[in-house]
Amino acid sequence: MRVLTSWMRPLALALGLAAAGACAAPAVQVTTAQGAEQGGAPAWQAPPNAQLPFAVTGKAKGFAFNASAQLQWQVADGRYEAVQEVRMPLLGGRRQSSVGQVTEHGLQPEVFIDRARKEYRVSFDAAAGQIVFSRGSAPAPWAALTQDRVSAFFQVGGMLAAAPRAYPGGTRITVQAASNKSVKPWVFVIDRQETLQLPAGPVAALKLLHLDADNAEAGAQASHSALWLAPQWGYLPVRIRMEESANDSLDLQLQTVPQELRGMPSTQPVTR
Repeated sequence: MRVLTSWMRPLALALGLAAAGACAAPAVQVTTAQGAEQGGAPAWQAPPNAQLPFAVTGKAKGFAFNASAQLQWQVADGRYEAVQEVRMPLLGGRRQSSVGQVTEHGLQPEVFIDRARKEYRVSFDAAAGQIVFSRGSAPAPWAALTQDRVSAFFQVGGMLAAAPRAYPGGTRITVQAASNKSVKPWVFVIDRQETLQLPAGPVAALKLLHLDADNAEAGAQASHSALWLAPQWGYLPVRIRMEESANDSLDLQLQTVPQELRGMPSTQPVTR
C-alpha cells in the first residue's frame, strides 16, 4: 500500500485504502481462481440490519494504540444506510456514511460523505452518468454497482450471501469503489473459513484477502490486509485488518455481539 506521510495515515488505514488505478467497467467483476471471468450481474441478498461495535488495535509510526469503531448497517423500503465511524486517541475521529438504493444485483450508492477535519461529499448521478466530488476532483464516469468505501463491504457480503457456492476459494471479486477524490478498484480474494477468537467470543468467518495495486499482480500471498465475514450472520464484517507496513497497521475486531444478532449461532458452520 502507498505510504501516507500525514497524521491521517491511521485513519486512512482504519477506513480503507483504495487501490491505485483507473476505474474500468464493469463496476463489479468476478474471476475464478483459474482466471476465467464470470459474466452477468451478480445475485445479491441483504445482510441483516445491525450495529457492530469494534475494538481497534494498531500502530502509527511504530507506536501502539487502542481505539474503538462502530459499523452501522440498515436496509428498509428498498433503501440502505451504512455508517462507519472510528474514534482514535489524539487524532480524533472520522465518520464515513453511504446512502442509496437496493437493487436485485446489489447496492446503488447515491451520496457518500467522508468527515474528519474536513468534509468530502461524493454524489452518484446516474441520470448524468457521472460521479461528482465536492472538493475539486474531476467527475468520474458512473456505472451501475459502483460502490464507495463503506458500501463495498456490504456489496461483497450480499453477493456471498445470495450465492455462496458461486465463490469458491481463489475467486477474485473486483469492486470499483469511490473515495473522496476518485474511483478505483478494490480486489477481494476468497481465502478460507476460520473460527476467530474475537473480543465478542468465537465466531466462524470467511476470510477474504484485500489486495491493492502494489500486490494485486504479485498475488494473494503478498497481501497483509484482510476482511472476515460471518456467513451465519448474513456475511456481516466481524474483523478488518489493514497493514501498510510493520509500523503502520490496524486490526478491527468485533467487540460484542449486537442485540440484533443474539440468538443466532456464532460458530455454526455454513455449507459452501
